[in-house]
Amino acid sequence: MNFEIAPKSTEIQANWDDARMYCFALDIDGKTGWRLPTVEELNEIYQAENDFEESWYWTSIESSYSVQLAWYQNMDDGYQSYAVKSYDGNYIRAIRSLV
Repeated sequence: MNFEIAPKSTEIQANWDDARMYCFALDIDGKTGWRLPTVEELNEIYQAENDFEESWYWTSIESSYSVQLAWYQNMDDGYQSYAVKSYDGNYIRAIRSLV
């Protein structure tokens, strides 16, 4: 993985727009540059050993079907789909590029 995953203690539930703003403002021990993972990055985390909840997590990718939708992934079974961005029940776990 070419990215660092924020600690579980920073994980929250929010809508997509708030999730993006939360990641942007995140500062962990002076480390900044946090963001939502892409669909591919979140799937890579899913396939590796992780401490994520067995629930839905937002990605940074908007749906090409509608500006009101964004992709998310179930970290229990790996299923990926899209949801309405205003839904505030999905989890957020920020990542930060290492390169």
